[in-house]
Amino acid sequence: MRIITKMENNSSAKTVNLFNSAKIFWFNMPQQIRFVFAGGYNTVIGYLLFAAALFVLGQEHYQAALFISYILSSFNSYLSQKFLVFQTKGNYVKEYIKASTVWFLGYLFNAFILFLLTGKLQIYPYAAQAIGLICTTVLTYIMLKYYSFKSKQI
Repeated sequence: MRIITKMENNSSAKTVNLFNSAKIFWFNMPQQIRFVFAGGYNTVIGYLLFAAALFVLGQEHYQAALFISYILSSFNSYLSQKFLVFQTKGNYVKEYIKASTVWFLGYLFNAFILFLLTGKLQIYPYAAQAIGLICTTVLTYIMLKYYSFKSKQI
């Protein structure tokens, strides 16, 4: 049997209070601001996955790197959008399918931008993808808000 000291108990209480304060602060922000932060986080994860795949596959395989990064980042994106931004109840499979549809359309849009910038304008793939991500993020927010996560809020 473990005896919890007053110091350990006090530390746990401070951790819980800090977590609750952060949660209150986060969910009192407007949804658009939460989306910007969550989207920024998801964009960084997606870009890092793209860069890692591009490093492994080689720069000539930038479209394959984009595909891999989209597949891997979709799970992270879904969870952060559902729970940290839109706060919807249930509908996990339906929302994931809808969100995946949005991300697929975003992927096609991003792939087209990447093709134009890298394939036609000869812009370095890392810079082209950064531009593509900005354009895709705006389009994705609109489609996620009004299509994927339009159900009842928590």
